[in-house]
Amino acid sequence: MGDIIFGLLALVLLAGLGFGAFVLVKMGLKRMYGHSDDPIHQARSSLILKSTLAVMLCLLAIVPLTMVRDMTTEREGLYKNVVYEMGHTWGSKQQLAGPVLVLPYQYVVITKGTNRDGEPRETRTLMRDELLILPKQLNIDAKLTHDFRDRGIYRSLVYRSNITGQAKFDFDLPQMPNLEAYDFESARLVFGLSANKSIDTVENFDVSGEGLEPQDSLQSGTGLATPALSRGFHRPLAGMTGATPFTLDFKMQLRGSQGISFLPLGESSVFELTTDWPHPSFNGILPTARNIDEQGFSASWDITHLSRNYPQIFRDSSGKNLDEANAGTQLFEPATHYGKIDRAMKYGLLFVALTFIVLLMFELGQGQRLSPLQYMMVGAAMTLFYLLLLALSEHLSFAIAYMAAASVPVLSIPAYVASATGSRNKGVVMLAMLLGLYALLFSILRLEDYALLMGSGLLVAVLLTLMYLTRRQSEAG
Repeated sequence: MGDIIFGLLALVLLAGLGFGAFVLVKMGLKRMYGHSDDPIHQARSSLILKSTLAVMLCLLAIVPLTMVRDMTTEREGLYKNVVYEMGHTWGSKQQLAGPVLVLPYQYVVITKGTNRDGEPRETRTLMRDELLILPKQLNIDAKLTHDFRDRGIYRSLVYRSNITGQAKFDFDLPQMPNLEAYDFESARLVFGLSANKSIDTVENFDVSGEGLEPQDSLQSGTGLATPALSRGFHRPLAGMTGATPFTLDFKMQLRGSQGISFLPLGESSVFELTTDWPHPSFNGILPTARNIDEQGFSASWDITHLSRNYPQIFRDSSGKNLDEANAGTQLFEPATHYGKIDRAMKYGLLFVALTFIVLLMFELGQGQRLSPLQYMMVGAAMTLFYLLLLALSEHLSFAIAYMAAASVPVLSIPAYVASATGSRNKGVVMLAMLLGLYALLFSILRLEDYALLMGSGLLVAVLLTLMYLTRRQSEAG
């Protein structure tokens, strides 16, 4: 409410300043030309007054345009908060980190010191840590199906994913100083995820290897301190007595939103991603192959362990940053209607000015004079267009909202001009000019990459037209 009052006060202040400037210009022209009956002098005086009025109205239009833009920013912020809450409830962006073999071990820490008699003494402390063993070969195939979740007038892009994969483990246990023993009975397979609540089902998590088999059912949590693996699930592994090669096959269904990514934990990692959403935004390690069309996209990654900065076997307590290398994509949503409105607002002052220039061109070309009050009504219709566009775009597609909002100035201004001049033909001329202007604005909003080129071309065309229409003004005096 305070912003509205401040905006109205600013508008009144600008109007007062503008009116004062208009009066001063008018008084100056009156002193210059007096009551000259020369039509050229009168035309020049009228042109200067109307140009001054147009400049003042453009300055006045900054206040309502700024208020509409602030409202757009506020509504967009609310939209993003709602979308985030909906996505977080359904399932946030998923990052798959696994599978990883976790092998607990014990080691001895020897502390040297002296006793009370000053004789050397060694203290042996038994410590416990866990080795994280990454797979030799990791293959993951993910298929995503997008969907939308609605809340009021807002909707959030989400997805369901079917994940299938295989991990092959073939390793040698490292030589570690002061090693006491490996705890093979407590070995477990861990799969890291961003959010456990997004797991629909885990249909398969089976081991094939000599003497090895998972025991018990899957259990939540990983028990690890390494950040990328701190959340997820695990399954105990029975029958392990040494560095036995084995293969893990897994299949699961996950929910998520925003995007999905994979950590290349294998010495060789191959990821396949297929989805019916046609707008990817790849991040991290770029795919080696991709195909994008209107029905969706597919991408594949073939990543070696040389692309990351951590070994195949390391201690959980070492604090390795597994997130330093990842491969994935955002399910990118093209510019929302709020983004398009914001882009339209950037051209707001330009198109208000162009509308007044169109009126000046209309006066010069048609030999018809419009009053300052009529200029003000036209400016009000122009600024109202952006407020209508914001309100309608929240309920309709942007194209339909644009046409509905544009119909207000496009239809009302020509009808107003036709009524003021008493000429239907002149109203048709104004209609044609405004249709071209708003069609050009819509083209600029659609063709973002060429917006600057089109806007520059428009200004050049307007300048040349004004130069042509005012070419004979130098004959005055």
